[in-house]
Amino acid sequence: MNNTLDKPNHTAQEVVSLVQERLAPYQPADAALEALPKAVHQEGRWWYVVVPPSRSMTNASDYNGRVEKAERDLKKMDNLYVSILPVVPDWMDTQK
Repeated sequence: MNNTLDKPNHTAQEVVSLVQERLAPYQPADAALEALPKAVHQEGRWWYVVVPPSRSMTNASDYNGRVEKAERDLKKMDNLYVSILPVVPDWMDTQK
């Protein structure tokens, strides 16, 4: 059983690790989607994690399809509500 289901709270580092783990099966062959460890924000039960598209990903729908599958897996397998963002929004504090 996945221990993360028994844990009510996660650290930002744990969430980034889980995002990377859930993105792994959906990685493009020619590049890697990597979460930015300092671009993580929590509001209530929702986590916002920045995973920029790789330079070789010119098709936005390809990127969106991959991150949507990872978001679905995070909710289903880890009971985490995560929104994966392609860029750092103005409201996110990355100076932590």
